[in-house]
Amino acid sequence: MIRIVMMLLLIAAVFVSLLVFPDIANQRVRIEILGWLFETRTAMFILLIIFSLSALWLVQKTFALSINSPKQLWTNLRSGNKKRRELRLQEALDTWIDEGEGHSQKLLKRSKGIIPPWLHDALIVWWDKPENHAPIHDEKDKPHIIALKARLATEPNQTHLSLEQRQQYLDAWLMVHPGASLALERKAALLGERGEYAEQVALLEDLFQRKKQVQHIRPQLATALRHLAKQDSDNALTYLRKSNRINPTDVKTLMNLAQTLQTSGDTQTAYRLLLDYLAQHDDMQVAKALLPMLENDALQHFKQVDKAVYQTTAAGTWLRMQLAHKAGLSGIADDSLYGLLENHESAELWQLRGDWYAEQGQWQQAAEAYQKANQLH
Repeated sequence: MIRIVMMLLLIAAVFVSLLVFPDIANQRVRIEILGWLFETRTAMFILLIIFSLSALWLVQKTFALSINSPKQLWTNLRSGNKKRRELRLQEALDTWIDEGEGHSQKLLKRSKGIIPPWLHDALIVWWDKPENHAPIHDEKDKPHIIALKARLATEPNQTHLSLEQRQQYLDAWLMVHPGASLALERKAALLGERGEYAEQVALLEDLFQRKKQVQHIRPQLATALRHLAKQDSDNALTYLRKSNRINPTDVKTLMNLAQTLQTSGDTQTAYRLLLDYLAQHDDMQVAKALLPMLENDALQHFKQVDKAVYQTTAAGTWLRMQLAHKAGLSGIADDSLYGLLENHESAELWQLRGDWYAEQGQWQQAAEAYQKANQLH
């Protein structure tokens, strides 16, 4: 229909132009081809071209009419590629519901100009508050309406649903769109809230294997494995090692793994694991966890940490200082403590300074150090 209107407007514009410029319309046109001579005026020549094109279009449509029914021909003239654009629009909405943004924006642009009835229903659901939505009705609602209601109702900022209600929405969503990764991620989070860590791990591992963009799933899976290790003590070491391998920067997992290794009798692997981490991260928690493991053979372990890589951070310097003190290397220990007090003054360090003075019987200096520690508390 739009093409017909545009053609009529073009013909009208040509006629107006010929009336406004009569001199051009009356100019003579002379065409000679293969011995044939054709001579006429410009206006007649243009009208002849328009008539020829119209006749050609009419013949084409007459041929199409002889093949298709009149109703089908009229539908084709009106809709063009309407059905294809509608499918793209529905695919764009499904992508947004299931995956988040994804490539839905591109599909939406390619479907511009078409608003089918099902989109109207979806927009009504989308723009209303989730708590105002009618309950999901498996027989009445179309699949994308069920998925849309479930997605909006289970957004992280929605707190009006109980765990059971969220479970019902997620189950309905996955019933109509079984591969919806966003629904599966939210179901995994729900399982974690319920403490069902074995099921959560299984679900996240499946997502981890299938999804190409898995970086945001990695810490979730590592955390779930850490929680599962607490529930299943018999396989705790296996779960913690896997969690540490997936997310090696998670300090909680690292500490739990080291503690479990030490409990199992593998203290050497435990402290090596923590030392490797401390060489790359300035983490006082890890340094304090290492000290009880290393102080029994303080001199030998002091040699291990007496390296530049440990002296560039406060945590590494603190561990080296403590081992030096335990090994009787008071000069090195005092120098390190003075350096820490100068750059990282704290009540804990002044308390330690006071304890060392007290060990040496220097009570006046110890009292002054304790006083500074109290002032910083």
